[in-house]
Amino acid sequence: MKSIFKQYGVVFILLSLLTGLIGAFVNPLMSLFIVEGLQSPPIYLGVYTTGVTLMGILGGLADKGVSAKKMFMIAVSGMGMALIIFANATSFWQVFAAGVLLLSMGNAAIPQVMTIARQWADEQDHIDITQFNTRLRAAISFTWVAGPPLGYLLASGVAFSRSFYTAATFALLALIFAMKFLPSVNANDKAKKAEPNQPINQSFWALGAAITFGSIGNIMYASALPLYTINELGFANNMPGIFMGMVALIEIPVMLYSAKLSKRITKTGLLGFAFSCAILFYIGVFFSDQVWQFFVLQGVNAIFYGIFAGIGLTILQEQLPSRIGFTSAFYGNAIKVGVMLGTASTGLIAQWFSFRFATLGSLIAASIAMTFLIIFSYLKRQESESQEPIFAQNVI
Repeated sequence: MKSIFKQYGVVFILLSLLTGLIGAFVNPLMSLFIVEGLQSPPIYLGVYTTGVTLMGILGGLADKGVSAKKMFMIAVSGMGMALIIFANATSFWQVFAAGVLLLSMGNAAIPQVMTIARQWADEQDHIDITQFNTRLRAAISFTWVAGPPLGYLLASGVAFSRSFYTAATFALLALIFAMKFLPSVNANDKAKKAEPNQPINQSFWALGAAITFGSIGNIMYASALPLYTINELGFANNMPGIFMGMVALIEIPVMLYSAKLSKRITKTGLLGFAFSCAILFYIGVFFSDQVWQFFVLQGVNAIFYGIFAGIGLTILQEQLPSRIGFTSAFYGNAIKVGVMLGTASTGLIAQWFSFRFATLGSLIAASIAMTFLIIFSYLKRQESESQEPIFAQNVI
């Protein structure tokens, strides 16, 4: 069984499923839990997410040299303990303390799986890297088909503890599965030996900024969605979960097809199309007030996020092909910073205006992401042109 899992990469897909279920049950609920369940002001959304994200990034910097398997096990253990505390919390500061001290460890879970999976895939002759990365992302997206709707269903009547205990159960299952099947590879040491100090061009930073702002826009919308649709539009309590599940269901085939489409169309062009869909989606959400309108718009959102999540990591890795560990960590931190800034911005906007206006923040973020992608394309062309004479000279 272990050899079959490792040979076909099934172990990484199953582990992505288990890990994704933890977040799919919890993350969509956090804004509603903090504001409605704990009766906290909206600005506390930013306080919570900033503390958890910063602690997760700092913790990741301190964990160099620890094997990916151990890091993953530490991460899911922290998540499980934090969720049990969440289920019994009566104040925001209890949740904040558990989030900063324990849940922040969970930030390392999926990046560690993605890093060790990519290192395994690099050693295989029959693995298409773009498709493999996309399948891992699709596995995580698959968990969001059922996770958010079930999470909101379990939490109906402000019984958030049921969702948190369910997510804690998935954390325990992921821990047991990792102990039994995840290969013991010291990802960080291996990366140090295999990765030369390849210089980082300006185009790489521009692409990283585009991915960060794409994440900011997505998180601002996702954080505002439950409180906007339930409190301001009067939708049923389970509708945000249904919207999120619908997006996940549609984005999976989009994500898988984007890997094939990237062989005929440039990944930069695909990412630009994704940001265009995001801009259209956020404009539509801002002017919509009916359930059917939100249902129609979820298809546009699914196209955006399916492409964005499907090729984002791969296009970054292609910029520094000899520094896979660095680019995987950079991608994970870009998403984390996007989560931090997106949630903090949502809380600030809602504190002074309303959750509806957070959608305008998403629109601005997506527009900035598109701008940085254009800058990336321009810088990439400039860098390619500057290298051509040197290459010709070496050939001569």
